[in-house]
Amino acid sequence: MRITAIVLTFLLAACASQQQSSGGPPVTVQLTQLNGTSNIFYYPGPVNVQYQVAVNNPTDQTVTLRRLDLRTEGFGAYALRTSGAPMNVKIAPKSAATFTISAWGQARGGYIASTEPVSLFATAYFDAPSGTFVKLVHENAWQP
Repeated sequence: MRITAIVLTFLLAACASQQQSSGGPPVTVQLTQLNGTSNIFYYPGPVNVQYQVAVNNPTDQTVTLRRLDLRTEGFGAYALRTSGAPMNVKIAPKSAATFTISAWGQARGGYIASTEPVSLFATAYFDAPSGTFVKLVHENAWQP
């Protein structure tokens, strides 16, 4: 039983940040929650959650982020599901771009729930000279 718990812990740590691609350039997307204090999730109801988005473009062509959809799955301090508004973020060749986005979520509320990790999934839609492509991202947002 104890070994199963240890293996499960290592498996969850290994899955803390995953990225999948539908093909296309090796562009990466990372999301980091900015307002991570559990105090904002203590009371149930709507909450504004901010994320820092970092896009790395190691290719020789400019790529443009056109849309970013966010959703959570499972239990956590909050839940959200957004259909991304149109974007026009250009990432130059062999460079990175960092920007902040904001989304409205629904806090579960309560002392214990306010500190639960959130399983965040993002779908990033890109345009490039070679065509359009999609990146799927999974991040675990942890509350302090």
